[in-house]
Amino acid sequence: MSGWIGGLQIRRTDRGQTPVADFLCTRCGTYRRVTGREKVADFVRANPITDHRATCRPANQKGTTQR
Repeated sequence: MSGWIGGLQIRRTDRGQTPVADFLCTRCGTYRRVTGREKVADFVRANPITDHRATCRPANQKGTTQR
């Protein structure tokens, strides 16, 4: 990756075409990587963005504004 963009990104590796899913929350810095066809499919099906919003402290604090 050349730059960090928040959210869910799915790509394939050059060797063997293994799927890789990266999740990054730009508010709190939570990062998670999942590799493998079945694991990526399960991870995407679980909707990590919505699940993380419920537990992300900076996003849930009252009185803060997003820049």
